Amino acid sequence: MSDGAAVPGPPTAPADPVRFDGRVALVTGAARGIGAAVAARLARLGATVAAADIVPEDRWEDALPADGGHTRHRLDVRSAASCRRVVREAVAAHGRLDHLVNNAGIVSRGPAATMSEEDFTRVLDVNLTGTFRMSQAAYPALRAAGLASVVNVGSTNGHIAVLDTLGYCVSKAGVMHMARVLALEWAPDNIRVNAVGPTIVPTGMTEDVRADEAYMADKMASIPLGRMATPLDVALTVTHLLSPAAAMTTGQTVFVDGGAVIH
Repeated sequence: MSDGAAVPGPPTAPADPVRFDGRVALVTGAARGIGAAVAARLARLGATVAAADIVPEDRWEDALPADGGHTRHRLDVRSAASCRRVVREAVAAHGRLDHLVNNAGIVSRGPAATMSEEDFTRVLDVNLTGTFRMSQAAYPALRAAGLASVVNVGSTNGHIAVLDTLGYCVSKAGVMHMARVLALEWAPDNIRVNAVGPTIVPTGMTEDVRADEAYMADKMASIPLGRMATPLDVALTVTHLLSPAAAMTTGQTVFVDGGAVIH
């Protein structure tokens, strides 16, 4: 028997649930690669993008359209103060913040037995703790937005064991689990949090291993669809998870991997 308490219903559906008109998205690691593709895709779908990266502006890919009011920001996710500053800049420039993409990341390769503590902690500091810093900095603005969403960029390496990438694997596992925990904590604030787990993508981060024929033969054999993911493949999934089309999806990791993790 009902106690008279109101049962929340679904939010009013937008005219086009894959569009971001009137919404503001902050993308980290947006200078190139996956981040640049995500920023460009969001812009094409109507979002105003605050693109952030540690890379100097003269080294950015020219992915964002000149019109649309998009802004670029210098960000170091190793610094909580830098994360907070970029959120302040984005809100000051655009009046609000509705979406966050935690894409900034680095990789360091080598056997675990000989990896330096500095190399291990440097990867975790950028990939894992940097995602925490950025999420925490953005939380007040996301909560104020009413219906907000976050996507963390993980990796298949966070789900399966990969040789000679201990710090990267552990950091990406943490990034994807962080999405689950934040999804639980922030659901009452109407903030959805999800993650994506791409397989190998042809970006600067993978240039070294893509030059290794033996490595690539093994890698392609592990992907049922038989190819690398493109930055656009990843961007399409990220923007879907951010969008109202995924309004009942939170705490999930979607692997953009051609089936690599189904083995």
